[in-house]
Amino acid sequence: MPRARSRYAPDRGLTGRMVTTMFLIGLLYVVFVGVLLAALRGSWPIILIITGGLFIAQFWFSDRIAAYGMGAREVTPEQAPELHGTIDRICALADMPKPKVAIAESDVPNAFATGRSEKTALVCATTGLLRRLEPEELEGVLAHEMSHVAHRDVAVMTIASFLGVLA
Repeated sequence: MPRARSRYAPDRGLTGRMVTTMFLIGLLYVVFVGVLLAALRGSWPIILIITGGLFIAQFWFSDRIAAYGMGAREVTPEQAPELHGTIDRICALADMPKPKVAIAESDVPNAFATGRSEKTALVCATTGLLRRLEPEELEGVLAHEMSHVAHRDVAVMTIASFLGVLA
């Protein structure tokens, strides 16, 4: 049975901006590889294999890279019942699959979403955020992160960060 569409309404303007961003990032990749080819004359097969391999590896492992970089650990509903309850409510309202839920030990109030798709998504909140926000405020922050998952912003951000990872 096909899954119903997410209740996060499609935004044609956002879709257009995302397509434009992806095009410009693709163009940036072409320029990057062109500069490498010019600098390392005659080594183009090696350059293409290395950059292609790094791109695929980063895209495939992006959720784990981001979680590791923040020191996030996945938590069960028993370990963080309030956080899971909030995510469950948002998922039910938005008709979305539930992402993995994580907490990062940091006093900095922050939250992020990562993953290539709704199926591989992870939503993380820091302990600083969990301590500072009221439940209604936390729900708003987490709904914002879930909207990134629904609109596939996470995939675009992962691709956009590729050159930074290469550097």
